[in-house]
Amino acid sequence: MKLLNYTYIKLLEIDEVETAEELSKTWCKKNRNWFAWQKHAGHDFSIDAAINCLARTRHRLAERKDKAGQSGLAEVEQLLCDYLRHKHKVAEIAAGEVT
Repeated sequence: MKLLNYTYIKLLEIDEVETAEELSKTWCKKNRNWFAWQKHAGHDFSIDAAINCLARTRHRLAERKDKAGQSGLAEVEQLLCDYLRHKHKVAEIAAGEVT
């Protein structure tokens, strides 16, 4: 399973997103059909989409107070960091403000 699809499922489970369009627009800063196209084409996160999703994940992790939400977001954060490090050779993503 691609990380993109796993991330979507995990975010659904912890009530962070309601639709794939929301993941595309709010979390990855892409157009609303981006997730559907990536899934159809068999692609995973691009570098910029993964970085945007990681930034949003960190932002939400700081806001969530429930254990299940924090645990799920922490897992997504770690998976995105590992993906960026191993797949795209990105050493580190500094925490920053997401709007």
